[in-house]
Amino acid sequence: MGTIYDVLKEEHDQISDLLRQALQDGSKVSFFKVKLKADPHMMGEERLFYPVLEEVEELHELISEAYKEHSDAKTLIFEIEGMEERDEEWTPKLSQLKQSIDHHIEEEEGKIFEKAVNFLSQEKAEELAKQYIEFKRSYMNRIETGEPVV
Repeated sequence: MGTIYDVLKEEHDQISDLLRQALQDGSKVSFFKVKLKADPHMMGEERLFYPVLEEVEELHELISEAYKEHSDAKTLIFEIEGMEERDEEWTPKLSQLKQSIDHHIEEEEGKIFEKAVNFLSQEKAEELAKQYIEFKRSYMNRIETGEPVV
């Protein structure tokens, strides 16, 4: 299965690819693919990965910034969700979202992951990966059945 870092990195790559596609074709369908991948990803990080890392003094500031970056991305996603493809702000907002998420991924992989490996054991990183995958499975089941996702 791998570690939490492997799982998150793979999802980062998928989200980046989906964002590129959304910018290329400018379609709402492509945007919703980004949203469907990004929403549970951010929620899983916030519920399972970040709380463990917040306990490490050296990571506290980076994790606080990561929460803020998630908040910014969620705000942009919400704004874009309410727009039509033909709105003049559609493409600039999508571009802003891509820049925001690309920056976040770079910070997370380049700084947070780099430092986290010094504090999380291999076993803990593997356990977090399992918990994260199970969280996402449950989240997607709720989406499919129309249950509230909280």
